[in-house]
Amino acid sequence: MNEIVKLSLGKTASEAIEERRILEAKRLIKFSGLSIKEIAFELGYEEHSYFTKVFKKITGCTPTEFK
Repeated sequence: MNEIVKLSLGKTASEAIEERRILEAKRLIKFSGLSIKEIAFELGYEEHSYFTKVFKKITGCTPTEFK
């Protein structure tokens, strides 16, 4: 599966999934009343600090800066 995803999207399946999770996080940050910590847990991150690290890696800013 990973090879098929990489051929069609140019990234691994885990990278594509992570980008989709961050896209959903951005939507939740903008349009929900949830805290950053609640959003992290809602999206399956056990540690909100790891969520912040991944968010910054993909977007270039922290969730708080994005908000």
